[in-house]
Amino acid sequence: MKILILGGTSFFGKETAIRLHKAGNEVTVFSRRAPVDGLPLDIRQTRGDRTVEIDLSRMSVEPWDVIIDNICYTAEDAQKAIRVFNGRTGLYLFTSSASVYSILKGASSPYRENQTELLPLKDPLKDKYAYGAGKYAAEREYLKAFAEKRFPAAIIRPPVVIGPNDPSLRAYSYWLRLADGGPLFLPGFAFNNRFIFSKDLARAIETLACGADPQGKTYNLGDSRPLTLDDFVKVSARIMHKDAEILYPEYAWLKENGFGFGASPFSMSGDFVLDISKAEKDLDWASTPAAAWLEETINWYLFSYTGPAPANYSGRKRELELAKKWRLKL
Repeated sequence: MKILILGGTSFFGKETAIRLHKAGNEVTVFSRRAPVDGLPLDIRQTRGDRTVEIDLSRMSVEPWDVIIDNICYTAEDAQKAIRVFNGRTGLYLFTSSASVYSILKGASSPYRENQTELLPLKDPLKDKYAYGAGKYAAEREYLKAFAEKRFPAAIIRPPVVIGPNDPSLRAYSYWLRLADGGPLFLPGFAFNNRFIFSKDLARAIETLACGADPQGKTYNLGDSRPLTLDDFVKVSARIMHKDAEILYPEYAWLKENGFGFGASPFSMSGDFVLDISKAEKDLDWASTPAAAWLEETINWYLFSYTGPAPANYSGRKRELELAKKWRLKL
């Protein structure tokens, strides 16, 4: 098959490109970063800006069996893709986000795909929800185009993606703190969350692109078993042969004492679990066991990563001072 990936030069997009290429597909990646190292020479790399319609139009000269769009963030960008690729692809797979559930009024965990159809948006929407709001608006455009024009759109909603080469360094934030031997603050409370291994996400995308009929459908994806943040840290510590000292101060105390909440990027104020039963039923979905993918990813960061520390680690000294203060309070 001829497959175009919009955004296939980093993280799970790159892993998807390599996986699809190994399966015998003719793969092209389109990105502002192209060309990049690390992709097989047989994968064609085209430089362009996803937000510029004329750049997208260059990619519609030839028809595609599948287009995978990892870098659409707004309704306007979705509309451009619909105009450009309508009639030029057999499947248009949009990588949305589980963040769409955070903007729904009355949504509750476990989050099911149809909640976006049944529930209204929060009003007003705070700036912190901009990412989820943009993905939600893009979804509406694709599903509308499917209903009205039979534009062959399908949608996936992954949660937090973790794996080697993650540019966000969010998981690495915790592993650095475990490595230095100091305590970790987990604000709020231990909650259920779903993560997804980047290689599992690439595998799910391949299943949808090559072996399913997902047009007009939306799928949550994620680990087969929920993993609390507390367990995420403790399993990580065991893999690293470290003792995890975890502190659970009240939110108000941390805020009053100037704690940088970015130090625990996976903390949230409540449960956030995706219902993945639809993917399990339709796609025979099952994830890699968490302990296995955590070990693979941790080892990559400890032994292969050579980049800078996460920006939130710059306040580590202040965290350790606050830890002493919290212990005295107890």
